[in-house]
Amino acid sequence: VSYEFDVKMTCGGCSGAVSRALGKLDGIESYEVDLEKQSVVVRPTSATYDQVYEKIQKTGKEIRSGKVVDPEAAEAEGTSSAAGAAEVVA
Repeated sequence: VSYEFDVKMTCGGCSGAVSRALGKLDGIESYEVDLEKQSVVVRPTSATYDQVYEKIQKTGKEIRSGKVVDPEAAEAEGTSSAAGAAEVVA
């Protein structure tokens, strides 16, 4: 599972602020802040989507959109959409 956010970042200071904030958040396996794509991808261990969202929001950056990406659910959709839907809900 990963969390993907579209975050308005206009300079290296912006992306640096988001990186520093995420670096202080427990429950994250890894994260990637891409200034050019204006994206933030977080791979959590125990941090929830809401915790990560709030941490990014506290930097003052505008979060234009966000989503939870579950690769297992995406694979399951090819064979059984019901199983994929259950994975996303869980």
